[in-house]
Parts: sequence; structure tokens; C-alpha cells
Amino acid sequence: PQFHLITEDARTGARLGSITTSRGVTADTPFGLVMTRKGLPSYLTPDNLKALSEVKGLHVCAAHFFDKKGMYPKTGRNLAELIGLAEPNSALLLLGLRDPLTFNINMYSGASAVRNTMLSVDSDSGAKPITHEMYMDVVRRTQPDLCLSLSDEVVRNCGGKRAKRALKRTREWLEKSVADFSTAATGEEGSRDNESLGSVGLVGSIFASDNLEDSVEHARVAAEIASDEVVGFAIMGLGLRESHLARREALQSINKQLPKNQFRYSSGSASSPLEVLQAVECGVDVVDGSFANQLTDCGMAMVFDLNPRKEEEGSSTGTAGTSASASASASASAANMNLNLWSEEYVYDQGPLKAGCGCYTCSNGFTRGYIHHLLECRELLAEVLLESHNTYHMAQFMKTIRAHIAAGTFSEYVTHSERTPTSSTQTNRAKSNLQKTVYDYKLQAWNALDT
Repeated sequence: PQFHLITEDARTGARLGSITTSRGVTADTPFGLVMTRKGLPSYLTPDNLKALSEVKGLHVCAAHFFDKKGMYPKTGRNLAELIGLAEPNSALLLLGLRDPLTFNINMYSGASAVRNTMLSVDSDSGAKPITHEMYMDVVRRTQPDLCLSLSDEVVRNCGGKRAKRALKRTREWLEKSVADFSTAATGEEGSRDNESLGSVGLVGSIFASDNLEDSVEHARVAAEIASDEVVGFAIMGLGLRESHLARREALQSINKQLPKNQFRYSSGSASSPLEVLQAVECGVDVVDGSFANQLTDCGMAMVFDLNPRKEEEGSSTGTAGTSASASASASASAANMNLNLWSEEYVYDQGPLKAGCGCYTCSNGFTRGYIHHLLECRELLAEVLLESHNTYHMAQFMKTIRAHIAAGTFSEYVTHSERTPTSSTQTNRAKSNLQKTVYDYKLQAWNALDT
């Protein structure tokens, strides 16, 4: 696998490039990874996924493949064949141990596990201590297109000693990964176990700690250690209670230390469309799109404008009355960047999730009122339709970003997008309402059983 840098934005750190894997899959960057459960999105089948041609990559969590008997599958087929995405024109597969959706890294494991070479993760069969060797065994068996080296994860304000230990452990795991992949490439002694790694691209993990100077030094050392063996670098440890300003500074400072001919991936750095733009502006090529999955689980649909500048230009060319109407419409649309389909205001709404959207849900007549009805009835079809729409909308959003970088207008696009308020408060409120709804539903079910 290799990364090809095409161009860089003159006014920001945004980059345009492409990743080509050994399977022949080509993914244009920047793009957002779709989160999966054992290789596939929670509510989409391989056929649904193939219809979403703009989806460039899937994030696969290795911890999903651990059970009480060890690691599975043991069928001899690689991951792409197992999930039905073996065609060259399918999405690339990136394997890591952290699940951005549930954050399965057990940061509060015993002191002995922290001091030694193990990393505790939450799996379907409980907490599992994972070593580098166990993780590399998963990589050899599943044969993903890309794999992350292991990284320690700690919350902010965890203490200086714990943060320094996380930096040390992450660097040691990167050194071991580089050694495994280098023996596979050169045919040195011990390469027999690693010969299956030849088709996998290594992505070196860098831990972003509280101390910016330590993070920058870690990035510099990681670049020296692994620049000849890795396809890209992953900035880990973000999305764990740090401020937006601290996150932005970490991304900018760390990316300056990394070679330009390797792509940059950031996990946990984007929980809204605006944060995606900010990550790309800092030089990130691949972001995780976990917030799209979170919206689906909350019964919400993304409807924000992909080209807010066009909306503003259209409103500025009209009459005073038209401008006032457009302004009111823009305010209404800003307040509804995400539609909460649990809301009773959509009971009789016969409109699509987003007018003009080309996703399967919107183009086949599934209305807001119908999806609200499905949610109220606890029908799985609601999540299927919402995930199809949200995944498509996220892919179109990343396609729009790539187009603006190529045209040299990315800076203006970010400026116009920042004028639209985000809807994190709305999302958090929806999550709270969803939890209450699920609790009430379970309570009703238990009461029905008692009677």
C-alpha cells in the first residue's frame, strides 16, 4: 500500500491525495471512515454498502473478533472475503484495537497490566488483556488493507507519570510493529511468521498527550523510527475530555513533524461536521465518521447544507423581502442541522429527510413521518434507512471537501461553514431522550410479562 500526495491547500494545511492498497483499492483523501461491527456497519449489508460508491474506507475493531475461546474467525479467509467486499472497487479496510463508537480501551485496568506490555480492552466476552503478539496474530489472519500499531489511551488530567508511561508504551509497540513488518519485507530470519504481512500497510500510532511538547517529541521520534516502513501515521488519544483548542493545537503541531509522503489519520478528533473541517484544515487525511453512526443510533438524520456559500449567495441576490425570508429559512435550517425523528413534529411530515438527497432512503419515497413511525414501533428498518442516509450524506460531505481543496476554495468553505451553528447540544439532548425512551420501553415489556 502507498499514499500519493496530489496537492496542498495554499492557505491551510488541507491536503488532497490518494491511498492505493495491495488489493487494488484506491481511496481519494481526505475521507471519513465508516465505523463497523465485525467488519460491516451496524445496519447495512454488503449489498447496501456496495451501492454507496463514495464510501472510501471502513474502520474494523480487532477486539470484536475476540471471544472466550480466543480469536476468530479461523476459516482461512481474509477479512475482505469474509464480509463480502473482496472486489477491487470496494472500500479499504483499516484495522485497529480502539473502537471510536464505544471506546473499548479499558483505561482503569490493574497497575500490573499498565506496567507490562498488555493492553486491556472490552470485548464481547469481557475485558481481555491483549499483547502486541496477539494483535499481530489478528492482523495476519484477517489481512486488512491497513493496520494501526497499538497505542495506549488515557483521559486528560490523568497524571504526568501515567501520560509518560502511555507515550513510552505506544513508542515501544510502534518499534515492535516496525520490526515485524521490516522482516516480512526483507526476508530476514523470523520472517516466516510475518510473510503474510507483506500485503498489509502499517500505520504508526502517535499518542497525543496533555503535554504538547511531549507529543511533538513523540511524533518526531516516531517519524524517525518508522518513516521507511509505514504508509501513514495515526494521531491517537484524542476525544478524551480535551478542549477544542488543545485538540487543534495537537493536530497542527504533530502533523508538522510528520513526513508529507505519508497520510495522517486521526481517531476521536471529529464529533461534528465542523470538527471534520477543522481536522482537515490541520492536515488530517483520514478522519473517523463515528458521529454519523451515533446520530443513527439516536434516531437522527444529517441534513446540513453541503454548500452553505451557495445558499448565502442566493439569498443576497434577492429583494429585501426575499432576503428576510431566506435569512429566516437559513436560521431554521441551522437549528435543524440534524433531524430528531423521535420528535412528534414529524408524525404527519410527508417530506424526505433532505430535499434533493440522492441516498436510497430519500430517493425511494421514505418520509420523515414513516421513519418516525418505525422508530416508535421499534422497527429495525428505521436504523437501516437512517444509516443509509447518514452514511451517504457523510460521503458526499467529504466529496465536497475534496472538490474545494482541488479548486483552491477550501478556506472560504470553512469560513462559510463556521457561520452555521453546530448542533452538539441537540445531539446530546436526543441521546438523553433516546435513553429514556429505551428505558420506558423495557419497563413496559417487563410489566407486560408480569401480568
